[in-house]
Amino acid sequence: MIILNKKQDGIINMDMKVLIASILLILTSTAYADPAAPRPTEAGKGLLKLNDNMVYIKGGCFQMGDIFREIPSSEKPVHEVCVDDFYVGKYEVTVGDFRKFVNETGYRTDAERQDGCHVWIGNSEEKKGDANWSNTGFPQTENSPVGCVSWDDAYRYIQWLNKKMRKVYRLPTEAEWEYAARSRGKPYQYGWGNEEPSGNIADISARKELSGVKIWEGYNDGYVYSAPVGSFNPNELGIYDMSGNVYEWVEDWYVKDYYKNSPKNNPRGSVGEFKVLRGGAWDLEPGTARTSSRYWNIPGARAVCMGFRLAHPAE
Repeated sequence: MIILNKKQDGIINMDMKVLIASILLILTSTAYADPAAPRPTEAGKGLLKLNDNMVYIKGGCFQMGDIFREIPSSEKPVHEVCVDDFYVGKYEVTVGDFRKFVNETGYRTDAERQDGCHVWIGNSEEKKGDANWSNTGFPQTENSPVGCVSWDDAYRYIQWLNKKMRKVYRLPTEAEWEYAARSRGKPYQYGWGNEEPSGNIADISARKELSGVKIWEGYNDGYVYSAPVGSFNPNELGIYDMSGNVYEWVEDWYVKDYYKNSPKNNPRGSVGEFKVLRGGAWDLEPGTARTSSRYWNIPGARAVCMGFRLAHPAE
C-alpha cells in the first residue's frame, strides 16, 4: 500500500512508477500484446476435454495373435510385435462427437449419400435405404457409440478433427489396438480379461428382440442394443468397451497371411482391398469379441454395429 507524503516526493514518484509498472505487467499477462500470439478458442477448449479422454499407453512387446486356440486362421501365427508409446481413446467416438462434425461441416456419410446402412429388420440384418448414423432403427443417446459409419467416414471425421484441434489423431493400428485391448499385451482373451463377460455383447436381452442373434448364453448385460460408452468396467488401462458395443475400424488394410510376414516393430499392415475391424459388437457372436479376432470389409461398408475410436502418437 502506498501512502502519499509531500515531504517524500521523490520516494512517492518512485513508488508510483513501481505501481504503474506492476499494473501494466498484470494487464499484459492476461491480454495479447502480440497479434500473432495464439489465443484460446473453442477448439482449444474442446482439445482439453478430448485429451482427458485419451489414455496414454506405454509401448512394449507382446505375442500378437490367437494365443488360446490352435485353429488355423488369419490370427496365426502368433508372433512377437513391439509398438511405440501412443494414446488411444478411452471411449469409442459417440453420436454426440460425430454430430458436432456433421453440424459444423454439413458432411453426409456414405450411408446418406448412397444406399443406406445395414440394420436389423425382423430377425436378420439388411440394408435399409434411409438408415444412417442418426437413424439406426433403435434408441440412441448422445453418449451412444456412433454406428453406421464406414472407414471412409471415420477418416473424414479425423481429418476435420485434426484441422480443428491442430493434432495428429488417427485410427489405431491393428497391433496398437490389440496391445491396448489386452492391457499392454497380457494373455487376455477379452477386453475384460479371461473371466465372465463384462461388456455390451450379444446376450439374452438382445435375443428377446432379435431372435437371429447368436448370443453368449446365460449372460444378460441389460441392453438390447448398443450401450452408452463407459457403461461397463474398463480394462486395466482404463479403456472402455474394447470387447463389444461397436466394431471398431482400425488403420490397417487386411491381408489374410500378413502375420506370416509382419515386421516386428510397429506393423501397419499391407496394401489390400479391405480394412480391418476389431472388438466385436452388441449384435455379433461372442467369438468376435476376442482381443485377437480379426474381421474385414471394404472401406465403404457400414452397419449399425460399425464404429471407431481415436488414437494419436505420443508427443
